[in-house]
Amino acid sequence: MNYANADIARRTEVQIIFAGTDITTDIRPDFLSLDYTDVEEDETDDLQITLQDAAGIWMMKWLNEAVQAAAKMKAVTKSAADSGGGGTTYQVTPAIGLNVRAGPGTGYARIGGLSCGTKIEVSAISNGWATIQYSGRTAYVSATYIKQVGASGVSSGGSSSSTQVSGMKIQAVIVQRNWYGDGKDMVLDCGEFELDSVKAAGPPAVVTIKGTSLPYASVVRQTKKSRAWEAYYLSGIANEIAENAGMGCMFLTGKNPYYTRREQYKTSDITFLSGLCKDAGISLKVTNNIIVLFDQATYERKKSVMTIKPGDGSYKKYTLSVGKAETEYQSCRVRYTDPATGRCISGIAYIEDYKEDNEKNQQLEVTAKVSNAAEAKALATARLRLHNKYMRSGSFTLVGNVNAVAGANVTLEGWGMFDGKYVIKKAKHSVGKNGYTTTIDLRLALEG
Repeated sequence: MNYANADIARRTEVQIIFAGTDITTDIRPDFLSLDYTDVEEDETDDLQITLQDAAGIWMMKWLNEAVQAAAKMKAVTKSAADSGGGGTTYQVTPAIGLNVRAGPGTGYARIGGLSCGTKIEVSAISNGWATIQYSGRTAYVSATYIKQVGASGVSSGGSSSSTQVSGMKIQAVIVQRNWYGDGKDMVLDCGEFELDSVKAAGPPAVVTIKGTSLPYASVVRQTKKSRAWEAYYLSGIANEIAENAGMGCMFLTGKNPYYTRREQYKTSDITFLSGLCKDAGISLKVTNNIIVLFDQATYERKKSVMTIKPGDGSYKKYTLSVGKAETEYQSCRVRYTDPATGRCISGIAYIEDYKEDNEKNQQLEVTAKVSNAAEAKALATARLRLHNKYMRSGSFTLVGNVNAVAGANVTLEGWGMFDGKYVIKKAKHSVGKNGYTTTIDLRLALEG
């Protein structure tokens, strides 16, 4: 998809791979819109594709056959796992995923992709290429980027891990062809999504396909567990949760709290992990079958990807606001009284420009179990950021921009009291018959 040609017209295209099949050409005559929603933290990324279906091709034929084929593939895969056949189970290791090719070499066409953590049955490995079954056909992946986890998806440690029989995968890429007239293409890889729903409506007949980066039915999201985590670092908990869910994990922060003991009580893995991250001042995001933990403050200190000025032509509409529904705190105190000793442990955090003699200073009080003063102060710092970060916010609908992604920084200049650096907390990229737009929701950056 990424090529250079200065002679082609400036335009935006999309590439869509559904259940391992590139349907870009087939879908083009009926394509109405693609909406990709990218979030900074906590929520899931989503993809929505809308097609016109006057002839009933997509609902009655193509989608029906794809669903039936996927169901058949699941049954075959499960049968092979139960019988001990079907080859040896391997797992995809690169965080960015792995290409699936029509032949054993990079010169063969890419027919799909596998996300990090995906388990596959390998029937043979020759000259560095593994032979697999992909969407009902023989395909190949590089053997360098897979690791053996034992037959039928059982790891060497003996713990059970389910065979890859999850829902159909959807991949999408947005490409801005020759966008600046220099022959260079701008590319936004939306990642991989699992089919969440298919809806048909009319007249006129329309089919809407929705995918999500973390399905509601996934074990990591739905299954409530109770267990004690003893002598664990946060990175260890995150990696274990990801591995048990067949997902990858990226730990992109220097903070790595150690827990003597933490109780997970009737809570899903992702909810439990999210709570630990909030208390540590670490952000959590699920994208492309990867659980990502990152330091929000570090990202806020990075350079802005764009500067928006009044009337500069980069946007179509905007809203800016200062929220007064919540109090903006100048400090936060965390306290905990040990019931066994009666000793009070506390820690206080302050905003960057705190002035002690300001009579309007307000302090957020938090009671939480902590082990020492340093832990109390760290928690106070995290909670203070959490309460104050949405005080100044905004939203812009831009001319389509692949650089406007969640977590990136934007500078507002010439907007008076709203000037400053902001973080994109949500970006929605929409490609349709009327062109390509990107809507970004902003919050004020607290660092840098």
